[in-house]
Amino acid sequence: MNRIRATVSAIEQQESLHRVELHAAGEVFYVITLELAEDYAIGAEVDITFKSTHVAVARDLAGEVSISNRIEARVVEMKKGELLTDILLESRAGRFYALTTTQAAKRMLLAPGDRVTALMKASDLYLSKV
Repeated sequence: MNRIRATVSAIEQQESLHRVELHAAGEVFYVITLELAEDYAIGAEVDITFKSTHVAVARDLAGEVSISNRIEARVVEMKKGELLTDILLESRAGRFYALTTTQAAKRMLLAPGDRVTALMKASDLYLSKV
């Protein structure tokens, strides 16, 4: 499970739905959640957690996409298996993993040192207390 330390910077609420904005070392993340404990107030330090399977990787991303979390990163390391490739990414917010098919990694010609955009849906990220 990926984990990035962040600070809650804004909270929007409509009925039981919350959109939480978080800042992590110069990066902005958004989390959508149905329930939000009072501990997660503006200024609170939290961990953003997410699965490597919930991280898509894009090369030369252009145009608009509906995914809220678009984090510029560098490919640090790749562990290629027959079907899946585990990609270690480094961003301003820290290091985290993306898991993709080996076919996709080959199609994209991914290699260590490449600059990519990591894409994560706001509903695929979770908050936990520090």
